Amino acid sequence: MRKFNKSQRRTIGLVTTTIGLRTMGLFLVLPIFSIYSHKFTSSLLLSGIALGAYGITMALSQTPFGMLSDKIGRKNVIYMGIATFIIGNLICAFPDNIYGLITGRLLEGIGSVSAAGIALIHENVPENTRNVSDALIGIGIGASFMLGVLIGPVLASFIGYSYVFLIASILGIISAVPVSLVHEGSKYNKKPLKSRIPGRLALISFISFFIYLYMITFYFYLPFLATRYYKVSNFYEFLIPVVVVAGIIGVGLAEPADRDKTVRFSLISLIILLISAPVYFYLDYFMNNNIVFILGVFAFYTGYIISEIVFPTLITRLASRDSYGGNLGFYTSMQHAGVFFGGLIPGLISVNINIKNIDYISITISLFIMISIIVLYKTTGFREIYKKNP
Repeated sequence: MRKFNKSQRRTIGLVTTTIGLRTMGLFLVLPIFSIYSHKFTSSLLLSGIALGAYGITMALSQTPFGMLSDKIGRKNVIYMGIATFIIGNLICAFPDNIYGLITGRLLEGIGSVSAAGIALIHENVPENTRNVSDALIGIGIGASFMLGVLIGPVLASFIGYSYVFLIASILGIISAVPVSLVHEGSKYNKKPLKSRIPGRLALISFISFFIYLYMITFYFYLPFLATRYYKVSNFYEFLIPVVVVAGIIGVGLAEPADRDKTVRFSLISLIILLISAPVYFYLDYFMNNNIVFILGVFAFYTGYIISEIVFPTLITRLASRDSYGGNLGFYTSMQHAGVFFGGLIPGLISVNINIKNIDYISITISLFIMISIIVLYKTTGFREIYKKNP
């Protein structure tokens, strides 16, 4: 935080709190969602669609909402996203059937909180500190993420699955308070909204599709795999050490990444994710060992957290200042398209949860990550990229 002045620290803290509270609401339900959805359907396909449904509306809304934030202001767009998130969770709490659950999840995803929030921070900090600012955002999101995945299963065990969604709605309401305290400049883009995303930025955003496809697939299988060794209410026994250590590694790499190593750590994050896929989905089935399972979970979280810190900086280093919202919006659109397909693909493949299906998932995810590495090479040549912004 010494890299930032008082005003910058305040902006980072308040915006991170807003994003973090919303993130906690999302992650409260992820570890138990596959179990919850089975109350309304026996179809793994419909369960997968429900799990990833919020991703498709996020994918469709992030780019236009991000561009809109360039025009009408970041905070106004953030409020819109918070409102739909609250309504969606209320519907998910007591749906009549699986289609009601899917509808609620679709509503949860409308809006551009993260893209507008990151843009609001990036336009208020120096370019050479953005990885650090992203790491600070990551600390807040990581803490919310950790609390969400740890508390969600416990709450579900004691108060019921439906009430977890109600708590997520309350967190959404609270999240509007911090961002309301942020001072936002009045200088917005007076030019017509840009609908074109530069090719290199689009390709880098394309990588986020595969990362998030892996992330939501990971959570689709987590309840099934973890319950072989732990009760749902005891998921914290392996998640706490894994998430904390992975978070420390990710944050520790943020400052070196700002020193001309952003592309290098982007590559490292993809390689770690590539290693984690067969360990998490495949090896444990043959070794039947919870240590192997935990190693796979740890590798996933480490690669995922590093990618969350470094990839947004690649976007804003290449984008002009007056198009941060649009470009980050497209980046997050691709992320959440990955969320949707990350729920759909396992649902299509997994008629039953068995070794053969897990094998297919492991191969599919590994191929997607290898494509991401190729895309990163084509867009950067694994060399650092900069564009000085006005």
